[in-house]
Amino acid sequence: MKIRLFLPVVLCLALVVGVFLPALTPDADAGAIKKVSVRINGMQMDMEPPPLLINSTTYVPLFGFCKTMGPAGAIADADSTTILTPDLLITASAGDCYITANRRYLYSHDVCKIIDGAMYVPLRPLAKAFGVMLSWSAASNTVYLFPAFGPIEPGGTYYDETDLYWMARIISAEARGECMSGKVAVGNVVMNRLQSPIYPDTVYGVIFDRRFSVQFTPAYSGAINCTPDTECIIAAKLALDGADVIGDSLYFNTVRTGSWAARNRPLVTTIGNHNFYA
Repeated sequence: MKIRLFLPVVLCLALVVGVFLPALTPDADAGAIKKVSVRINGMQMDMEPPPLLINSTTYVPLFGFCKTMGPAGAIADADSTTILTPDLLITASAGDCYITANRRYLYSHDVCKIIDGAMYVPLRPLAKAFGVMLSWSAASNTVYLFPAFGPIEPGGTYYDETDLYWMARIISAEARGECMSGKVAVGNVVMNRLQSPIYPDTVYGVIFDRRFSVQFTPAYSGAINCTPDTECIIAAKLALDGADVIGDSLYFNTVRTGSWAARNRPLVTTIGNHNFYA
């Protein structure tokens, strides 16, 4: 109810701030840019500025997309935009590989961008925030959206405090100096083991598992007890919310360090100082 009461005020702020948004050109590494059509329940979603296909990713203007979904207000500065709707609070910052929606952290393999003064975000995490399913037609360069689940559940009730506590700490202990995707990758290993029948079924259980020898050394060296920084906490939330950067990998080790996985399991990818194995 409070969101509805403050919506007109935010809309006014959006008009004021929007006047002063800088006009920026697309990132130099954006690659091929094409216009793309977005339809919901078969109806064309008219946005200004238009949605774009950048390389193979559909980007939409954050405010323009939200306006087509219903009442929305925006507050923006040079590199971030916050959207307020009756059911969602969404924030995106240029250069981030995620958006936040109702305090949930939703990952994208591509970063948010400011293009000609407008905040553009990858469509997939935004669709998750609104609870819509999507499909892609390469023949017509069209994304089809279908409302299915409703607005995303708030982070305050979605994230289990115990899971988040231990996930953030193991990411900090194993990958504090890594890039965001390197941090998320460690969290992915934990989440992948949760889905495997040969590992425990809790985050804590996976991290402290030692049935096949110690799996995560920091869990027993004491390093896991160090307080994680903000980026490690964000990485933990991204992993808990389904971010996937390493596929089905169940193991990792430091590059140039021998391990059972390095000798016996197929290498999936290398991120920063870690190799990941399926």
